[in-house]
Amino acid sequence: MTPLYTYLDWINTSSQVIMAATAVITAVIAYRTFLKTPDQEEVSVGTTSDDTENAKITELTVFLTSKQETTLKIGTEGLICSLKDTRPNKGGIQWVISKAQAARILESKNYSVNPGYKASTGTFNIGIRRNWLYSKKLFSEPDILLRFLTELLQNTVNP
Repeated sequence: MTPLYTYLDWINTSSQVIMAATAVITAVIAYRTFLKTPDQEEVSVGTTSDDTENAKITELTVFLTSKQETTLKIGTEGLICSLKDTRPNKGGIQWVISKAQAARILESKNYSVNPGYKASTGTFNIGIRRNWLYSKKLFSEPDILLRFLTELLQNTVNP
């Protein structure tokens, strides 16, 4: 009976080694997946102006999902933030920054972009308008959105 006991003991030990190796391999794969930077598609930024060097940006889509689209647009009142939403009773004009307010915001540099920790969205601030979402698929780097915000504010002040 000793050989059978030794054989079962060997099977038990082998099973434990295989389970431990499987756990280590799974942990390594999970850790590598965690460290990997997510791939994001490059998407061109939508503006209504021509893509020439002298064209002024007058409209900019900053946030885009299957249900919502947030757009900043220069109007006669100033810089307008509007939301298009597929759900009923949602959307419309969210806020307006007058030309005078835009001039003060530009002068004090009271606007910023925060990429945050989420893979698909970050936030931006313009004056008292805080924590508005932007899509990282539209603006892969926060500095890109910051340059567009600067240009929109400048074009609001000097149409």
